[in-house]
Amino acid sequence: MSVKIIQSKCGLVLTCLLGQTMLLALPVQAGVEGKSYDVNFQSSQGDNFTACLEFNANGSSLSFDRMDATATYSRTNLGRDQRNWQAVTNPNSEESIALSGQVKRDLVPDRRISGNAINSKGTTYTFNGTLLSEPTCPIENESEIGSENPFFK
Repeated sequence: MSVKIIQSKCGLVLTCLLGQTMLLALPVQAGVEGKSYDVNFQSSQGDNFTACLEFNANGSSLSFDRMDATATYSRTNLGRDQRNWQAVTNPNSEESIALSGQVKRDLVPDRRISGNAINSKGTTYTFNGTLLSEPTCPIENESEIGSENPFFK
C-alpha cells in the first residue's frame, strides 16, 4: 500500500474530511444484527409461505417464527453495499435448515434481505423480504402458524 503526501493545504483538509466521512459511514452499515425481517419463501416443491426472521443483537442467533429452533449465524464478506450472512440450525437434529443471505443498501429506508436455503430433506428455497420497524418479530397465535412446519414439507 502506498501513501501520497498532498502538498497543498486544501488537499490535505479535503483528504482529512473524506477520511472522516468514510470512518463515520462504517457503523451505519450495521447488517442484520438486532433486526427482524418479514420474509417470503418459495420452495422447490412449489410451496410459498411467509416467516419472520429475527437476528439477535449480539450477532450469533437467528430465530424463526415458524420453527421451534434457533439457528446460529455468522457474517461473511462485508462489502460496501451489502452484508452477507449464513445460518444453520442444529445439523444433528432430524430436521435442520441452512440459510445464506444478504442485506442490501442498509442506508436506504426500504431495507431488503434475500437469499437461499436448504433443509435436511433436500428441499431448496429462495427468499426475499423487508425490514420490520421493530427489532423483534410479532407474536403469532397458534391458529396462524398451522400444524405442519412449512420449512420441512
